[in-house]
Amino acid sequence: MASRDVILTTLHGVRFEYAASFFSSLQRTGYGGEVVIFTSGLKDEDIAPLCRNEATIVPFRFYRILVRRRLARLWVIWRWFFQSGAPQAAKEWLAHAVFHLYYRRHLLYLQFLREHRQNYDRVFLTDCRDVYFQADPFSWNLSHGLHLFLEDASNKIGRSIHNENWLKTQFDQAVFDELKNETISCAGTVMGDTASVLEYLSKMVSQTMQARSLHETDGDQGIHNFLLYKKQFSDVTVHNNQEGPVMTLGAMHPENVRVNAQGFVVNNADKVVPVLHQYDRIPQVEKILQDRLR
Repeated sequence: MASRDVILTTLHGVRFEYAASFFSSLQRTGYGGEVVIFTSGLKDEDIAPLCRNEATIVPFRFYRILVRRRLARLWVIWRWFFQSGAPQAAKEWLAHAVFHLYYRRHLLYLQFLREHRQNYDRVFLTDCRDVYFQADPFSWNLSHGLHLFLEDASNKIGRSIHNENWLKTQFDQAVFDELKNETISCAGTVMGDTASVLEYLSKMVSQTMQARSLHETDGDQGIHNFLLYKKQFSDVTVHNNQEGPVMTLGAMHPENVRVNAQGFVVNNADKVVPVLHQYDRIPQVEKILQDRLR
């Protein structure tokens, strides 16, 4: 039976080399599902190898950053419209025009899954450049529902200037103070059954429309953590960094990253972790993983 799993990711204005390790590592896992890539600003010679890797390409347009900054200055008007009784289709049309890519990707995924939900049972939303696959991402025995992934336990929201800025600008000081001692959950890797991922995306888009400001253009993680810690998801499992199918290496101390004799990164239980995120933040680990692809 053909796999009904799908991986969704986004590429904008980059060369294929940006995604080469993503595809090379995924291919070696024997993954049998679909990969759907939302692309903007890619040249034909960079789309061709994506097609050779049997990815489904969904093109979209993303306006130049200067145009988008001008639109962002009018956020008070856009926010009023998003909170009005206007049809949802009209709100989403406007969101495509005024959301920066970090926010807009959730809307792209939402609209795609609405149309194709009957084709998939499980969905993995992921960053691309800094993601490396050691096994099929769906090979972990996941329960029903949404699955979110914490970063290293030492990486608290209040210790990250980026997460602090996101929450203060999107919400206010009180929300930041409430959440500052929580461990950061990364918005770059989200997994679950199709219905649960659709709920996640719908709430991400809706909450983004309500944000006090989107001045921080890369701040979808602020929205993500707000929804998680405000318990807005109906069925969610939150995985500690060393206990799930995704390990985020960015905030980990190099000495705490364990590599087995076969060159695989393993968790504290010596189990190979299917997905490594931000693996390139630790050069010695990146070298080991890249060497395995040669």
